[in-house]
Amino acid sequence: MLDKNALSQLQSLKQEIQLSTPHFEGRVRSTGGRFGFVNTDDGQQFFLAPDEMDKVLPGDRIEFRVEPAGEGKEQAIIEKLLSTELNEFFGKYIVRGKGHFVEADHPTLNRWIFVPPAKRMNASDGDLVKAHISQHPFPKGKAQADIDTIIGKPTDAHIEQTFIKAKWQLPTEFDDAVSTQVAELTAKGLDDILSERTDLTHLPFVTIDSAGTRDIDDALYAEARSQGWALWIAIADPAALIQPGTALDHAALQRATSVYFPDQVVPMLPAELSEQLCSLQADQLRPAMAVELRIGEAGEIEQIHIYNATIRSRAKLSYNQVAQLIDGESSDIPAELHGHLVHLDNCARALAAFRKNHCLVMEDRPDFKLITDEQGKVKDIVRIERNQAHRLVEECMLACNRAVAGWLAEKGSGFFIEHAGVRTERQGEVAALLKEHLPLEKKPSLNRLEDYVSLMQQADASNSDLPLRMIISRQLERSNLSLDAKPHMGLGFAYYTTFTSPLRKYNDLLIHRIVKALLTDSSVQLPDESILLNIQNAQSNARMAANQAETWLKLLWLAQQDKEQLYDASIVHMNSTGFTVRLDNTGIEGTIDRRKAGNGWTFETKTLTHRNEEQRFILGQSVRVKLTDVQPQARVARFVLA
Repeated sequence: MLDKNALSQLQSLKQEIQLSTPHFEGRVRSTGGRFGFVNTDDGQQFFLAPDEMDKVLPGDRIEFRVEPAGEGKEQAIIEKLLSTELNEFFGKYIVRGKGHFVEADHPTLNRWIFVPPAKRMNASDGDLVKAHISQHPFPKGKAQADIDTIIGKPTDAHIEQTFIKAKWQLPTEFDDAVSTQVAELTAKGLDDILSERTDLTHLPFVTIDSAGTRDIDDALYAEARSQGWALWIAIADPAALIQPGTALDHAALQRATSVYFPDQVVPMLPAELSEQLCSLQADQLRPAMAVELRIGEAGEIEQIHIYNATIRSRAKLSYNQVAQLIDGESSDIPAELHGHLVHLDNCARALAAFRKNHCLVMEDRPDFKLITDEQGKVKDIVRIERNQAHRLVEECMLACNRAVAGWLAEKGSGFFIEHAGVRTERQGEVAALLKEHLPLEKKPSLNRLEDYVSLMQQADASNSDLPLRMIISRQLERSNLSLDAKPHMGLGFAYYTTFTSPLRKYNDLLIHRIVKALLTDSSVQLPDESILLNIQNAQSNARMAANQAETWLKLLWLAQQDKEQLYDASIVHMNSTGFTVRLDNTGIEGTIDRRKAGNGWTFETKTLTHRNEEQRFILGQSVRVKLTDVQPQARVARFVLA
């Protein structure tokens, strides 16, 4: 047994060794398993074994030392918790014997968190809850949470959307100040506003939308000219009623967008405005921002004129009605509108041809409509193919947005949607891929708009056995709102913004205000970068919320189908561990794990291809799959190749 002197010397030696061991700071990153990593500010990454990972939460900033882990590897040993980010979270309440836990619905928190008896709020097994971390797991690895709110039970009507709206903090009600302002606007009406505008009520505008759409924000009219067309796009004008800085304006900014769930809408603007006073309803006088475009025979935009206008839509038409007319089928559209719609279709086809020749066009993809019951559960999923009426409206909206962006760029004002093309870290492999599969003498440059468009058009026309354009599309940057007039590489446009959905998107409402100021030579109030970032983040969150609710509902439906059923699918994404497939008839996506495929299978990052000596799998390839696991609330579906 060591005496006190020896113990003191041993302790001193341990302290010296510890002090001489290099220490680092970094941020914890979780994985799909129990282990994790810690990333330092200078780009180093160190392994966190499961026992160490149990002591921290994803996103924690820690101080750590590095020790050998055998076989020439190293691991991080946590010394100190510097800060933590994760606090409140949402999830499912789980009871296992005497243990009560929350299984977090969180992208990185993949463990059950214990809930002590006094903090359970009488939650029951399966309840959906909001909770917060009440005891951090450092240093003993024992995290605890308190229940804040019981959101509902799995059997509650519309629980999926209720939970997702709470999780993403989507405001579902307007406060009293907004309601008061809306009531005042409704009582005042539109007479004073309409009297000060350019009268375009003689033009036979029509709206073309889904049959059930009530927030109608665009109307169209085209007339043939000796060379080309005059195309008119009238856009609803809520900026004529909503003044900056008011309660209504603040509410719209906070929401930033309308959110469309399978059977519910969380609107950006109250229905009294978005579906009534500002909506371009048939046979009603409405304020609109009207854009007149002169379109050449080849589909080029030759001129643009913008008006603060008054319009009266002649008819609310559905996509199916217009498509039937275009296809020469019998239609219940009034005869006096037939000729105008034919001109509109011819103009849209010319615009599409111009885009195909000079810009970039994505292939048509079907939409999928969820048919729900009174409980909000899916009864059926209907595949809807895009028809010529959908394409007609899309071409007119793209032309309008592109023309307005060019107009703003000429005036040195406004803000834009920029898209930088291929991600910087992927440009080398994409350039090498194109050089190998296109008749190019040297590695191409992907940074100039003209070069990028040419290369993507060549990729589309290539007879390569690989889907070049699809491969590249998986390696693109995200688009961003920017005060700089930069190209939108993904669309192949020199400039792009959105002007056509001010009832549904706050950035479009802001663009309307800027255009109005420029039309009257008034001072322009541009949003700062922080406002644009907030709008972008809010819209991104809204998209994710809608997608998560839809996926949850789709997978509940899928779980009820025949377990032995085989499905036709397409491969839509690949990485080193497997595929993502999309079912052809429902749009449901799920994964296929290839880590244990064996037989010499490898993944090639340049071509996004899985292959061995006899076979390969590529993006876009049709496959037959069978469902092996579905977890609707976790939004996880796993398949195997049939």
